[in-house]
Amino acid sequence: MRRIVRVAAGIIGAAVIVAIGVSCGSDSTGPGNKLYIANLNAAAEGGTITSAGSGVVTFEDKGDLITWSMTLTNMTNVTVSHIHLGNAAAVGQTAGPVIINLFLPNRAPGNEIGTVNGLVAEGTITNANSPTVKLDSLRVLFNNGNAYANVHTAANPGGEIRDQIHPIN
Repeated sequence: MRRIVRVAAGIIGAAVIVAIGVSCGSDSTGPGNKLYIANLNAAAEGGTITSAGSGVVTFEDKGDLITWSMTLTNMTNVTVSHIHLGNAAAVGQTAGPVIINLFLPNRAPGNEIGTVNGLVAEGTITNANSPTVKLDSLRVLFNNGNAYANVHTAANPGGEIRDQIHPIN
């Protein structure tokens, strides 16, 4: 009889340990993926750029890759969007170089996409598809405010809306 009690106690103890382990492994309050955002607007372009357009680019760091999505509002004839190295306040010849292309509509000049509202593009940045900057370096740039997103249009080939990429969590 004592043997049966010990075996039963052992099984119950093992079940309790498994239940605790499972509940700890699925902690929904634990830290999630790092998120970054750029709230694009014409004022951040500096100079004399005016536009009714705006946008948001969000980035989610998933460890071995960073996913992104770009939503635009009232943007007309978008030609390209990318991430630049540096401060969004830098304009003209002081603007930072392009380090990652985000959106390339692949249309001939004069055949741009018209006015867009909503999700325009999404993608993934990996070490393999980013020849100019690796993920570890990109994280440092995002965390330190040393990269910005920019959207160019036919009317404003130097850029119409932009913002610094910064962490939100």
